[in-house]
Amino acid sequence: MSTVTDNDLKELKDLLNSKFDKIDDKFEQINSKFDKIDDKFEQINSKFEQINEKIDNRYQLLDSKLNDMKVEIATIKGDVNGLGKRLDNLDFIARSVIGGTILALLLGLTKFLYPDLLKSL
Repeated sequence: MSTVTDNDLKELKDLLNSKFDKIDDKFEQINSKFDKIDDKFEQINSKFEQINEKIDNRYQLLDSKLNDMKVEIATIKGDVNGLGKRLDNLDFIARSVIGGTILALLLGLTKFLYPDLLKSL
């Protein structure tokens, strides 16, 4: 059997330390890569926030324009209703004038054709 000497133990210790140092270096590299990934994610998140703000602003702008258009449509509907009432009144007046004119023409024609008709009544 072989005996383990202090020198062998020291070499083993040095070897283990060097391996652990390499592992530590690898972990540091991995950590630095994760830090870079975190930075990229933060950049992406900030860009998404900016895009969301732009979308929200545009949505609010469109919403306000839509509300303005609804108000204008309501105003126009009121004007159209008012114009409809005016046209109804104009139709009534036009029918009355035309009816009166026709009645006057018929009475004039009757008087012309039968001048003695009204005297006998």
